[in-house]
Amino acid sequence: MLSVRQVTVTFGEDQFALCEVAFDLPAGAILGVAGEPGSGRTTLTRVLTGELTDFTGRLTLRPRDGGPEITLRPGTPRPSRWERLAAASPRVLDADTPALTPRQRHADVLVIDDAPPSAEAIGRLARLRDRHGFAVVVTCTDPAALRGVADEVAVLYGGRLVEHGRAEDVWAGPHHPHTIDLFGGAGTGPSRPAGTPGCPYRHRCAYRMTVCDDTDPALDLVTVGSGGTTMAACLQYEREAPDPALLAASGRAVGPRGYASPRDVQPRK
Repeated sequence: MLSVRQVTVTFGEDQFALCEVAFDLPAGAILGVAGEPGSGRTTLTRVLTGELTDFTGRLTLRPRDGGPEITLRPGTPRPSRWERLAAASPRVLDADTPALTPRQRHADVLVIDDAPPSAEAIGRLARLRDRHGFAVVVTCTDPAALRGVADEVAVLYGGRLVEHGRAEDVWAGPHHPHTIDLFGGAGTGPSRPAGTPGCPYRHRCAYRMTVCDDTDPALDLVTVGSGGTTMAACLQYEREAPDPALLAASGRAVGPRGYASPRDVQPRK
């Protein structure tokens, strides 16, 4: 339903609030976006809802009512078509029976920034989706808070998408060191902005290598052992044998090679 391509937001000189963020949101799906303060979560929601129009990249929306495809480009003012991506306060999840405005109920995508981490609040969000049929983008700090509700999980760090995959795969064994830290409660901000040479997470990464100082990893498909797959931006997975501690932290069983590179992964049917 919603296609986000290479969305970038800059501030100051060579500083990125978002850096080439891209993902697809299927109709009726819940995408959980996790990240620390300063990760770009709020900036992303502002772009999606039209509050922030000074960005590069493109958003394409296929309305659930079957109407013509809508392309939302940088600088687009906020007419009625932006209302198809409606913002809602996280406070709507405080009540047992959340109250939405007509615009929110009829939106194609409901966007909630900084949702409460409680299981009760997240459960209410799933019931809202089931009742009204919209897709959802919801942000929070802890990806574990979205367990059992989100269909997909994306993790931001310093404006960069560092991991993205099916929720069940991310929970079964996150691959990026930052995602692992968030699950372990060790991920504390603020994030370092993207745009500096090397891996943006290297200053906090327990698995840092020399190559991380000057190589910026691309988001690529990885898997360990026989587990599921996620897209992760980590140079460890470009090696034949990543750090064994990283494999252990991911919670995955290690296969004969210990690692399967993206070219070894068969596409899902």
